[in-house]
Amino acid sequence: MEQRPLRRHLNADVVSRTRLTFKEHQSQSGLCSICVMDGLCEVGLKAKTGRPVFPQPFGTAQFGAEKRVPNLEDIQILPELFGEAVEFTEVKTEVEIGGFKCRAPVTVAAMGSTRVAANLAEELSIGAAKAGIPIVVGENVFSTYGKEGLEKRIRAFLDHYDGYGGILVQGNANEMRAGILEIAESLGAMGIEIKLGQGAKQGLGGEIKFSDPKEAEKYRKMGYTVRETGDGNFERHSDPGTLTPESLERVLVSAGETGLPIWVKTGIGTGIRRLIDLLEKAKRNYGLKISCLTVDGFGGGTGMSPWVVMNETSVPSAALFSSELKAGFDVLLAGGYADGADVAKALMLGASGVAMGRPMLIAANAKNYPDGKELESGEGISNFVAAVSEELKMICASQRVRKVSDLKNRKENLYPLSEEAARLFGLRPEIR
Repeated sequence: MEQRPLRRHLNADVVSRTRLTFKEHQSQSGLCSICVMDGLCEVGLKAKTGRPVFPQPFGTAQFGAEKRVPNLEDIQILPELFGEAVEFTEVKTEVEIGGFKCRAPVTVAAMGSTRVAANLAEELSIGAAKAGIPIVVGENVFSTYGKEGLEKRIRAFLDHYDGYGGILVQGNANEMRAGILEIAESLGAMGIEIKLGQGAKQGLGGEIKFSDPKEAEKYRKMGYTVRETGDGNFERHSDPGTLTPESLERVLVSAGETGLPIWVKTGIGTGIRRLIDLLEKAKRNYGLKISCLTVDGFGGGTGMSPWVVMNETSVPSAALFSSELKAGFDVLLAGGYADGADVAKALMLGASGVAMGRPMLIAANAKNYPDGKELESGEGISNFVAAVSEELKMICASQRVRKVSDLKNRKENLYPLSEEAARLFGLRPEIR
């Protein structure tokens, strides 16, 4: 089995539909060591188009960064030898996250207006309701599919809601100017999420590609940046939003007028601790219902992001807990979490739970798979969450705790497998 390189500096990838002429002879720059300049690589693609490389195919797939950085794979869970026996089937997985009762410490991460998410939109909502976990309707859904499209997603959740989970609507800078938070409240949303950024491309707004000139004009009128790509298509780029203490305070106070629980979404980066302090201050000074912060990091996927940005910026969101962190609200981690062990490690580091995007899309599509039994709407997600919950229960048994919530802050039972991982996640390489 070929070992993955620790670092990634490639000039060709299946994701960008490019290739090297002599892939077995690759220099440190990512160029072929024997370069005959046939233009099949990413340099050649940029030379032909004058544009950064974007993952393909857009609209029918999700993409995740590939660069090898220290991540949760580089952490091992150490069992607790002493203590009373715990039968894993009796472990309780119920928690409260961001003001909502949840059957597991997992949420469906915000996914925006790309077709790959839109095609499964109602399935995602129904699945979250059946699984008893929160779901966030992502940015630009209102801008792209209108009030009817937004209501359809909210109604699908509410029709299956049984007291667990909740449905929230996310707003970016463009949509908040259009009144998205008030519209979401009027349609029955149970909470709102303010988008300040994301792990795949912090500092860049949500992007899609389309071909209808009428759509281009609609987005321009709403204040989006619209570019012609030269091949008969358009790109729409959201306003990434300004973040200063003053602008953040204004947005939070405005959001507070809805009376709904307020979640905030950001990528991880320089200033993250300051952001948490500002959220604490606003919550205290204005009595706001700030109940959850989702921190998105390296490894997460998106519908459309420049490939170099996805791979060369950000770090895993779990690095947030490299040193002690205290927050007066729940903290979710996002970006590359896919199974019960990932969730357990996040909790043990100090998180309240994790938000998953691509795994939920895979699970939502389960009823369309050619093999296996027939599934009801939403059953793919509820099955997936049940499996993750059982994995969590088993890890709880290894830690001799009877509630998943008791995994939180058990950092001393995490062992780093490399010096880099120890530094990034603030772990000590010792066994007591």
